[in-house]
Amino acid sequence: MLNNLEYLWQTLQGYGVQFDKNLIKNEYERNPTVVEAWISKYLGPETLLTRDEIALYNELVKSGQAKKLEEAQDLSAICDLNDDQLKTAIEELQRSTAAIKKQSETLRQQQSALALLVKSNTRNSKARSEANSRQLQKWEAEKEQVNSALEELSQGLMYQISDMEQQSKSSHSDVKQTVDGILKGDDKLLASLQKLAADLDPGSKEDDELIDRIRDLCARYIKHTVDGMRTKLDRIYLEALGDPAGPNSNNVNEQEIKDLQEELESLYSEVLPVAQMSAEQQYLEPALREITLRGNQGQERSYQAMKYIQECLNFLVKRTKVYAEHLEQYQCHQMAVKFAIECGKKELQLQASAQASKPASHGRKQSITQSISRKTRRRSSMFEEMDAEQQMLRNLGIALPTESDPDESHGYLEGVLRERAAKPI
Repeated sequence: MLNNLEYLWQTLQGYGVQFDKNLIKNEYERNPTVVEAWISKYLGPETLLTRDEIALYNELVKSGQAKKLEEAQDLSAICDLNDDQLKTAIEELQRSTAAIKKQSETLRQQQSALALLVKSNTRNSKARSEANSRQLQKWEAEKEQVNSALEELSQGLMYQISDMEQQSKSSHSDVKQTVDGILKGDDKLLASLQKLAADLDPGSKEDDELIDRIRDLCARYIKHTVDGMRTKLDRIYLEALGDPAGPNSNNVNEQEIKDLQEELESLYSEVLPVAQMSAEQQYLEPALREITLRGNQGQERSYQAMKYIQECLNFLVKRTKVYAEHLEQYQCHQMAVKFAIECGKKELQLQASAQASKPASHGRKQSITQSISRKTRRRSSMFEEMDAEQQMLRNLGIALPTESDPDESHGYLEGVLRERAAKPI
């Protein structure tokens, strides 16, 4: 019972209905069933207005709009609705109201977020504008410094190009004179070596003929000695076979004869080597030693002369190789100097053409002209001033987009800086 009464009181308070607790309590105690049935039927969102709805209705009554709406509507055409239809309509209205509230809350949140975003964008835009202004000032100052440095470097480059051209011409003549002197000295040395080689004694022709004669005589002597020895052996063999009156003639048989023949054949094969060794030791070697001793003095002198000639030729070959390597390096150096001079002249000409097409203040032009006229009196007819900014970008390999505003140029330069910083060294 207390729960139902508390629910009744809370519901009436929630909808703003004035009531008497004692009167309701007494009525509930007298007939609780009827009161509970009435509560379940009439106390709910389908039959009661909320505080907002009551306030809206009171406003309509005060302003007279409720009466006008009542008169404007033909209530006779409205059919009566039963409780289920009213309940369905009320639920639909409640869902619509909840959706509208949710959408309103979403819109309020979006409005707050949009306000914060606008405020943040305004603050960021202001900070970005200030930062861009400071950065532009910094870049302008750095640009002036770079232009000044490039002007000084351009003037130094002109001096270096002129000096390199002069050094190249003088070094070419010096190298030519040096090489001519070295080659003349080598020619003199070769002529003296040729004269020395012509004076050498290649050996006595008589000694060669004598050696050939001695060898021929030794060969003939060996031949006759071998023939004589073989003849003696044959004679001894025949005498042994033809002497029947010998003390042992009765004991001679065929086997002994065969053994004697084999022994003689083995002696035949040994006669020639023994005869050669004997002839060489007795006649050939002593004769050769005598001839060699007689020609040692001339051969020693020829040997020393040939050794000296060989050393001189080796020295000339090595020195020629060294000179060839140095000349090759000199040629490469000259080609590099020539290429550097051509590149320097082209860059200075490009800078001069870019500077001529770029507008500049009169004071700056006057100061640059005075500086160049003071420092380049002798070379002013050959070279012109070069655009410092374009020269720096060209050396760095950077090409700015054509017809772009300063912001796009700065953004492009920052992107190039990030890309090169990210690359490995």
